[in-house]
Amino acid sequence: MKKIPSLISIILLCGLILAACSSATQPPPQPSEAVVVESAATEAPTVEVQATAAPATAEPEAAPAIQHTNVPASPPASGGEKWGDHSTVSSNNAARALLGDDFTEGKFERPYNADTMDAYFPQLDIDRIVVHPEDATWVYALITMVGRDASNAFTGQYAIELDLDRNGRGEFLIVVDQPSSADWTTEGVRVYKDANLDIGGVKPMIADSEGVTSNGYEAVLFDQGTGDDPDLAWYRLDPGDPNSIQVAYKQSLLGGVTKYTAGIWAGTHLDPALFDYNDHYKYEQAGAANPEIKNFYPIKGLSELDNTCRQAIGYDATGLEPGICP
Repeated sequence: MKKIPSLISIILLCGLILAACSSATQPPPQPSEAVVVESAATEAPTVEVQATAAPATAEPEAAPAIQHTNVPASPPASGGEKWGDHSTVSSNNAARALLGDDFTEGKFERPYNADTMDAYFPQLDIDRIVVHPEDATWVYALITMVGRDASNAFTGQYAIELDLDRNGRGEFLIVVDQPSSADWTTEGVRVYKDANLDIGGVKPMIADSEGVTSNGYEAVLFDQGTGDDPDLAWYRLDPGDPNSIQVAYKQSLLGGVTKYTAGIWAGTHLDPALFDYNDHYKYEQAGAANPEIKNFYPIKGLSELDNTCRQAIGYDATGLEPGICP
């Protein structure tokens, strides 16, 4: 009876050995299945490369062209508000300006380089101005300089400062940068606004330390055709006078105001944020153009700069307006 369990054990052991051998001799996966797996693995990266490559070849959309619908015509041949400016050439005195330069009152006659004042810039020396406010759409300003630079160009910036309420604090500054076009264009023309009405400190146009906190004309209303009105301001070189620049700005900029004052500026670099200039500089920093002012002569930090008195536009001046022409 003891031999029967042993026989059963032997039979079970042989069965296990046969099952293991049968499992070990199963054929491997067919090559076709492996090919399918490899094909799928190689196709996926191709799709990914195409997806990431597309943005690199896409070109940015071009900004829409500025559409102008209202272009200035020609200013009147006569009439208008006329005024002039002191010229350093008229005095025949090099390296000085005996008239027209008064830092305290914000009057500058400095078409010279700093410190030595041995380089004179006729393209920065204002000679005369005419403003025509009669047109229903446009105000035309004709700015005449003493001359052009050695390369026969206007290499400075030329600006009109508008004081609508005639209190000495300008509201708008129209700047033309290096004018060179014989045709009306908005290129290089910008219009700034003193939105927070902080120009001038306590005493507009008069040097005072309170004005140093002003940020000048801080708002850009118009930038070379960009703005609410793409036709707001233009310029062209005067076809009848090689030393003159014509500027046109819309009556709509004035908001219906017909009586105001205007002043003209010329400089190598006019910074709208530094108006009024004599609030942002001290006298000793700015210097003086008149050698009789010995403590501050010659010009220093404020050089290559010229401006005019302010002219009454559309009315007869009372003489009490800050900066008004005599």
